Amino acid sequence: MKNDEEKPLGFNEVDVNHLFELLNHNSDWVWEVDAQGRYTWVSEVVTELLGFTPQQVIGKTPFDFMPPGEAERVGQTFGEIVAAKRPFSGLVNRNRRADGRIVVLETSGIPLFGPDGELRGYRGVDRNISTLGERVLQLETIYDTTPVALCMINRAGRLVMSNKAMMRLLNHADEPASELQVSTVMPDCWSQFETDFTLADKGWDIPSREVTWLDRCYYTQPVPVRDASENVVGLSVTWVDITRRSQAEQKLADANKVLQQYAQHDHLTGLFNRRKMDEYLIEEITHTLQKRIPLSVCLADIDFFKHYNDTFGHQAGDDCLRTVAKTLLSSRLRSDDNVSRYGGEEFLVILPHTDKAGALTVAERLRENIHALRLPHSASATGYLTISIGVATLNNDQTSPEDRPLHMIASGLIHHADTALYAAKNQGRNRVVAALDDDQRNAPGHPLTQ
Repeated sequence: MKNDEEKPLGFNEVDVNHLFELLNHNSDWVWEVDAQGRYTWVSEVVTELLGFTPQQVIGKTPFDFMPPGEAERVGQTFGEIVAAKRPFSGLVNRNRRADGRIVVLETSGIPLFGPDGELRGYRGVDRNISTLGERVLQLETIYDTTPVALCMINRAGRLVMSNKAMMRLLNHADEPASELQVSTVMPDCWSQFETDFTLADKGWDIPSREVTWLDRCYYTQPVPVRDASENVVGLSVTWVDITRRSQAEQKLADANKVLQQYAQHDHLTGLFNRRKMDEYLIEEITHTLQKRIPLSVCLADIDFFKHYNDTFGHQAGDDCLRTVAKTLLSSRLRSDDNVSRYGGEEFLVILPHTDKAGALTVAERLRENIHALRLPHSASATGYLTISIGVATLNNDQTSPEDRPLHMIASGLIHHADTALYAAKNQGRNRVVAALDDDQRNAPGHPLTQ
């Protein structure tokens, strides 16, 4: 007895037998495989689960007992695990029993290393989850094959889970998902996900967003993943490819921009059209009356334009209108001055913050620049194309009566410019005439009403 007490502590035969009883009469199947995945030892529970004896299983691989498609799927996953030499758990897989029936197992295992540190195999357990397993496998299949990219990212930026669509999105379809760091592969997106983790920690909603990746546009929706203690351990992210929608929206925006351009600009000269001119003039009259500053307009008309059209043809007439428009625009006007085609061969120039003297100076420069073009015109007294201009000014000492709408003030201002233009035509053309101040003060209720 004394000798027995001096023996080193260890298992005796009873202990070993008891251990094997536990292993062989358990609900879980315990096994070991070598580095090539071949079973080197299995508990007797395998007979209950798969219908094969331990002797029939030894030397085979787990994939020998799986349907072909399942063997390929699980084999790829297990290959990634072996390559990383890491433990694993919860690997759900279908197996075909000896009688042909399918049993669903959940597999977990840990790596075994030799004295040299090299991987020599795995030790693990399989549990029968057939009741729940089919549902799990169906969900896994849906997750993996859905065309929408899905993934889970942990707080370290590693891709914990991803489906095939996600790996195609990342352009890493041939690489193990577990080896990808979102923080490295998608640094711009990772900075946004870091913000999402902060929001989730505070219990705030995480907003969806649109991101661009590899020339594609995606709608992303991150959702926090929590552990049993309600700590945020990851983000489940859905990526919906909206590239076609974004392209369609861009085309629509471009088309609307073109329509807006057509709605505001004259198709022939490219100048603002009558509609845009009306809007701009109302805005400037409002500012003028509020800030008590002057506003002037110049109404210009090409002299003898009908004769020009009849002589050179309508195509030349269109070219003439474009040339005049370009010249008016390039006549050292300020950025807030507005040149528009008023109609036919008439052009309206709106000059904010400009009094009568300033407007006359601008108008004279416009007239000289057109004459300097030296466009031949036999009907003109100078032998060249000329314009006549009428000028009208809304002075800063004029106020807007409450009963006089802004559009009527605008109409009155242009009317006075048109009256001055008519006077310029009567006085021989190729000249500038300003509306008379007496005429502007003549109106009952407003200086611009005659």
